[in-house]
Amino acid sequence: MRRFLEELRKRGPSTRADLTRAIGVTPPTSSSIIADLLNTGFLEETEIAVPGKGRPGRYFRLATESAFIIGATIDIADCEVAAAGLDGVLRKCNTSQFQTPHNYDALVAKLTARVRKVVAATTGKCLGLGVAVPGLVDSLHHRVAFSPNLHFLDNRNLAADLEKVLGFPVVLTQEEHALCLSEQNFGGAGGLDEFAVVDFSSGVGMGVVSRGVYISGAQGFAGEIGHTTVEPNGRDCGCGNRGCLETVASDGAFLRLARSLAGESLTFEEIEASLESRDTKFLGALDSTLDYIAIGLATVVNLFNPSTVFVHGRLFSLPGDVLAKLSTKVEARALSPSYRSADIRIGTGNKLHGAVAGLLNQLFASVGPTLG
Repeated sequence: MRRFLEELRKRGPSTRADLTRAIGVTPPTSSSIIADLLNTGFLEETEIAVPGKGRPGRYFRLATESAFIIGATIDIADCEVAAAGLDGVLRKCNTSQFQTPHNYDALVAKLTARVRKVVAATTGKCLGLGVAVPGLVDSLHHRVAFSPNLHFLDNRNLAADLEKVLGFPVVLTQEEHALCLSEQNFGGAGGLDEFAVVDFSSGVGMGVVSRGVYISGAQGFAGEIGHTTVEPNGRDCGCGNRGCLETVASDGAFLRLARSLAGESLTFEEIEASLESRDTKFLGALDSTLDYIAIGLATVVNLFNPSTVFVHGRLFSLPGDVLAKLSTKVEARALSPSYRSADIRIGTGNKLHGAVAGLLNQLFASVGPTLG
C-alpha cells in the first residue's frame, strides 16, 4: 500500500490504470489496495476533466479535502502552525504564528491552542501533527535530549505531551532533518541522492543525505556542526561551550557584529537597506561572517563530498552577490576535487514543509515498508 501512497505523492492525481501500470501489480490487486486506502482516509476520489473526452475521468489523490494534517515549527523567536493536505501542500489560509514562550508549559499550552484553532478552521479529519524542533532529538526515545538555544525543551517528551491533550499522533522531526525532507519533497533536492543542507539562520545546523538516506547517527544526534569549536577563546555559546561555529557564522552573529560596528541596535532590515544603498560600513561584518560560514561549508564538503549543498539564512539574500563571494571563500578552503563536484545553492525548502513531510513519512510507514 505504501508504494501507492508514494506514487501519488510523486505524480499527483492518477487513475486506477495509471497506478496499476506504474507500480506493476494486477488490476484486482490495485483495486483492493485503493479500496483499503480509501477506507483509511489516506485517499479520496475526484473527477478531473480530460481534454477531448465527454465527461470527467475518475482519479484518485492523496486526501486534501476529507482529511488533513498539521505542521508546526518551534524556533528561538517564533513558532508557526499550518494545515496541509496529505499531498503536503500547505493551506496558507489556515496558518498561525506566535512568539515562542519562555517556558515549557506555556509552549505546550500555546501550541495546543493554536493547533486546535487551525483544526476548527479546517474541513476534514485531522490525522496528526508534525513538529520541527531545534536541538538534539533522541530518535530512540522520541524526546528532545538537548536544545542549546531553548533549554526548557531539554529532556522533554514534547510529542507525548501534545498527544495527551490533542488526541491524535504527534511526530517530532529535528529541524535540519526537516529542512532535508523539505528540499527533497518540495525544494531543489528532488532526485538527489547526495546532498547537504546547512542552516545559518537562528543558529547553525546541518543535515546530510547520502545514497538517498538521511545520516542520523546512533540516536539521531548527527549533524550538529554549529557546535564545533572554531575560536577556542571565543564567545559563550548556548550549548555551554565557547567559540562554537554558530556564534560567528549565522544571521544572528552577523546582526550582532553589525550592531557593534554601528553602535546601535539596528534591525536586519535596516542593515539590508544600508547595503542596498551601497553604504560600505557593514561590508566588513558581512565579509567576516562569510569567512566563518566558508569554514563550516568547506568542512561539510570535505567530510561528506555532497553533489549539492543547500544553504539557508537571510544573509544569502543580502545585496552584493553574497553567494558568489561565499563560493569563492569555500573554494579557497575546501579540497579542490571535492569542491569542484559540489554545487552550492540557496535552499528553497522550509522547516514547516519539513515538519509536514516528517509526519507524512510516519503515516505512510504505518501502512507498510517501502519496497523496491
